[in-house]
Amino acid sequence: MSTASVRWLVTDRSSASGVSFGMPWPKGYLRPGQAFTIGGDDQTYPLDCREIAYWPDGSLKWTAHSVSVNLGRHEVYSVKPVDTSAHQTGGIHIKDESGIISVSTRAGLKIEFSLSAASSLFNTLTLSGRPLCSGATLVASINNKEYTTSVKNIAIENATGNRVVVKVSGSVIADGQEHLPFDVRVYVYSDAPTIRIVHSFIHDLDGDEPLTSLGVQFRVPLQDTEFYNRHVRLGGAAGGVLKEEVQGLSGLRFGPTVQNRIDQTSGRPVALQENEWEMTSLSAGLASVPTWDAYSLSQLSSDGFTVKKRTKPGCSWVRSTGGGRSDGTVYVGSANHGGLAVGLNEFWERYPTQIDLSNLTKNEGTITMWLYSPLAEPLETMPYHDGLGLDSYPKQLDALNVTYEDYEPGFATANGIARSNQIFLRPFLATPPNQDFSLFSSLVRDPPCLAPTPEYMHSTKVFHGCWSPDSRVLGNAPTEKESNIEKNLDLLFKYYQGQVEQHRWYGFLDYGDVQHTYDAYRHAWRYDVGGYAWDNSELSTDLWLWLYFLHTGRADVFKMARAMTAHTAEVDVYHSGKFKGFGTRHGVQHFSDSSKQLRISNVLYRRIYYYLTGDERMGDLISELGECQNALLVLDSHRKVQEHAGIPDSFAMANIGLDCGPLAASWLTTWERRAEGWTQARDLLLKMLEGLSKLSHGIGNNAILLNPTTGDILECPPPTPAWAISHLSMLFGFPEIFTELLDYAKDDYPTTVEAFTQVWLRYCRAYNGTPEVQLKEFGFEFPEPTVMWRQSHSTLTAIASVEEKSEDLGRAAWNEFFNIDGYLEKQDWQVNKASPPEFFNEGEEAPWVFTNETARYGVSAIFNLANIRQYL
Repeated sequence: MSTASVRWLVTDRSSASGVSFGMPWPKGYLRPGQAFTIGGDDQTYPLDCREIAYWPDGSLKWTAHSVSVNLGRHEVYSVKPVDTSAHQTGGIHIKDESGIISVSTRAGLKIEFSLSAASSLFNTLTLSGRPLCSGATLVASINNKEYTTSVKNIAIENATGNRVVVKVSGSVIADGQEHLPFDVRVYVYSDAPTIRIVHSFIHDLDGDEPLTSLGVQFRVPLQDTEFYNRHVRLGGAAGGVLKEEVQGLSGLRFGPTVQNRIDQTSGRPVALQENEWEMTSLSAGLASVPTWDAYSLSQLSSDGFTVKKRTKPGCSWVRSTGGGRSDGTVYVGSANHGGLAVGLNEFWERYPTQIDLSNLTKNEGTITMWLYSPLAEPLETMPYHDGLGLDSYPKQLDALNVTYEDYEPGFATANGIARSNQIFLRPFLATPPNQDFSLFSSLVRDPPCLAPTPEYMHSTKVFHGCWSPDSRVLGNAPTEKESNIEKNLDLLFKYYQGQVEQHRWYGFLDYGDVQHTYDAYRHAWRYDVGGYAWDNSELSTDLWLWLYFLHTGRADVFKMARAMTAHTAEVDVYHSGKFKGFGTRHGVQHFSDSSKQLRISNVLYRRIYYYLTGDERMGDLISELGECQNALLVLDSHRKVQEHAGIPDSFAMANIGLDCGPLAASWLTTWERRAEGWTQARDLLLKMLEGLSKLSHGIGNNAILLNPTTGDILECPPPTPAWAISHLSMLFGFPEIFTELLDYAKDDYPTTVEAFTQVWLRYCRAYNGTPEVQLKEFGFEFPEPTVMWRQSHSTLTAIASVEEKSEDLGRAAWNEFFNIDGYLEKQDWQVNKASPPEFFNEGEEAPWVFTNETARYGVSAIFNLANIRQYL
């Protein structure tokens, strides 16, 4: 094992924010209850610890840690287990009694929560004893009807010496109707003045009751402060700062002294003297200067924001300025008493967003951070077409052959999807200088992030067999073929990174996803054509990005992977309602296709991010899918294409690749997390391995009957075919999760693992094998039209090569990867420049790029490099 080390992906230049990260450990190395330190060359600090995954022998597999101090500037930091943790005193103090939770920190922060204040997320926020925020609440409107917050529960979710997480749960309510159930997590760090808030909600609305606004409102005390000492700061683009005052002293024809004007615009206190105002008295002069009671910054597209202000309701708004992409940050407060800075992460990427300031001339000002702007059009979730007369399965299947959309009436619903947003709070004891406010904006835009180094992570054997570090990361020179693969991986990633910007794949629900298929004739992605539009994790796009991050350790890859996971885990999956547990197949709307399946809600696509960060929200989403097998009883994914005999009670028809793969990911993750019901998940997983091993055609059976409660597996009776070979079965993470699963369980359950491995190897040898091999392994030849995606299935040949220690199979796998289908080694990897008028705007075009093949090339290349690099 190499030295346990982490490094910054995004540094905290302001040293104002805490950061949490995950840390892997090799099997058998550390036991529960271990203490840790972190440090650079010159100093170490005690680390808190949350145990988030275990090896089967009970040793630690993953831990999560929080850092709340300035670690200094180092290339890497060592994380070391220690016999006893250095004693920390006074980092965080928690008081929980009589329905009131109070959290105080060594940095001087104090925040108070009270369940009796049923409309408040928290009651008060003070710094060094000074009240700087007098509460926060959610505001929303549905179909233009206003709703208020109803808090149902407040609890300390976890607490360590460095960090406390308070979870506030509830919904919004109007006239007794409750909607948009939410969890709000408030993160407080012992030595950081910045508070992080994560708001997560379920969109439980039908298309005819659209969301028209959603925001978080903060109240800021302003009493006993002159209007001219009340300051507003708004984040422009790339760290720019708009400086404003409620009553401006600069720019007047006659006014106070130059020093007064300099002090005011610099945010320093101004003490006006009667004899300092030119041409008139102080009182008469101030009476002639308007006071600005409200400001509004609206970002209604990814490319433009405007700022306006007004003196009072009923008076016209005055346009102030505008720009392209706002940082989404604001400060309201006074020079003498300080105030509050608020920022929304991914502000312009998730447009339409807005910042409203009001009551700035009153004793208590208001900051409203709109997650969905009230100035925008309602959030439309009605189906995008009227059904086109597709009222029967035959008609729907015919249409599928035209537009690739699997339509069915009543299935195109957004009721049950979810979305989370990150807000940062920073109280200041005085109006911050521009540099400090700009640093806050930088923190909001790119929160600090620590991650284990690729070489250390690989040495622990987590995500076993699916990845290895880029040779260059390890300081080794790659071979020519390996170097070409790395160039191609880099080209594909950068191309998609550029396509997000070029085609503006941004928006409240859309940001994070990419499109499925390109239309070379229109020079556009097929955003409006059935199943060719949004990708929705098809063929493991998320997994490509996460494996590429593990492979390279690149911060830009992490950022794109995180944005995709944040989208696909919430928007593409149902968290309540009749489709709970399923995700939605690719389509024009993220929820429009009628194919609701586990292959999209797949925990495999979330778990890498969860373990790298210990993120509580992602942990919730994974736990939510802990019993996703029960969804199979609700909806038969074969209903349109396969006749079958009556299904026995308590059984559901399932697909080995598309259902058992996601179930394995869910159950394995529950098992290793020791989450609620983990012993049942373990038993179900082992039962599934045993059941698959006993099928007459093993993995080749394809369709099975599964009892979600017991894990029992039966063969499907006629007329369901006894076997079926599908090119899709292995393309949603089945090889990757089963490679990890078999390694995880082999020492404790050798008989079960060995039996399944032999069945699994038959399929691995046969899929890309010759007809003779297929006849030997299965007794029949695989039908040629169904044996597709051989480049992707080269990973199966690689698995057989490793298990059998076969160089011939290893070289065969590389031949399958390079020379049969998919992105070929000898093809033209050209990316062309795109310019008007032939194209809509400046950018790039690669008509040969297809997201399915991109995802599969990425996953397969990284998998093969991890397992058969020596045979290149």
